[in-house]
Amino acid sequence: MNDLGAVLDRIREGRRFLVIGHIKPDGDDVSSVASLVSILRKAGKEAEGCIADGIPWFFQRIAGVGLIKGVGELRGYGFDTSITVDASDLSRIGRAIELLDGGIPDITLDHHKTNRGFGKIDFCDPSYAAAALIVYEIGKALIDYDQELAETTLLGIATDTGFFKYANTDERVFSSAAELVRAGASVQRIASAVLEHRTVNEINLLVDMFETLEISAGGRLATAYVSAEMLERNGCTEDDTSGMVGEIRAIDGVEVAILFVECPKRNVHVSLRSKERVDVSEIAIDFGGGGHARAAGCGFTGSDLGSVRKKVIAAAERAIESAFPG
Repeated sequence: MNDLGAVLDRIREGRRFLVIGHIKPDGDDVSSVASLVSILRKAGKEAEGCIADGIPWFFQRIAGVGLIKGVGELRGYGFDTSITVDASDLSRIGRAIELLDGGIPDITLDHHKTNRGFGKIDFCDPSYAAAALIVYEIGKALIDYDQELAETTLLGIATDTGFFKYANTDERVFSSAAELVRAGASVQRIASAVLEHRTVNEINLLVDMFETLEISAGGRLATAYVSAEMLERNGCTEDDTSGMVGEIRAIDGVEVAILFVECPKRNVHVSLRSKERVDVSEIAIDFGGGGHARAAGCGFTGSDLGSVRKKVIAAAERAIESAFPG
């Protein structure tokens, strides 16, 4: 993998940029795309940002997020430099791959340990708690931060560290967050947008989800699911399941939490989380996914929810048994 110096040299050479995030966007993805587009524009470049999937509505409360466009809006946009952020492999950018016209990204920026490099210049460092931190270092080398950009950047750092409570929360996280707050970012505004947006329909769905809760592996594994029928009955979408796996992980004594979301029928997304000892990215990799040691995911197309649950739960139980021998 290259160092940030090589990335900055390539950025300084470019004039027109396309910044691409991953499908099923989370706060870090949204933050990284929007922040990098803003940085490039402030540096005198032309830049557009793209995420192929819809962005959860509550992120739109954060200044800067409106810079991100869909694939259809950017067809025909000419660029000399493409950058992917927070994507561990090319498949993660979804339909946005069409904008690359069969090519590969000029630059990839990521922090997932499962990333093996798929661009011309690759920078991936799992020691960064968030891709937004990588973008922040690039930004500091190019421009000065105002309040709006600072808050857009802090969104990614705050969400990927669980608002500064996950194991990846280190000194670099706190020092960067402090700098962004000094520039005008508000943790309270971000927390309110991301954590305090539940609708009555979502609460009803959460209740239904908890009714499917199963505890196994001596209390160390907690699993639950949301079926397509449950989403329809409660008037919800897959976006409305955001954060639910964290509610499962919060159960005392649980090491691994898994949430299965079926949307649409016979298409299942699996979110895996752990607390201390199980590397859930290894479980995800076995099923074609990836991620971090404490947060990972994978997906199944044309698969029965029940069979997916059986396979993934069995793999998780084996991982727990290996992490807690005897």
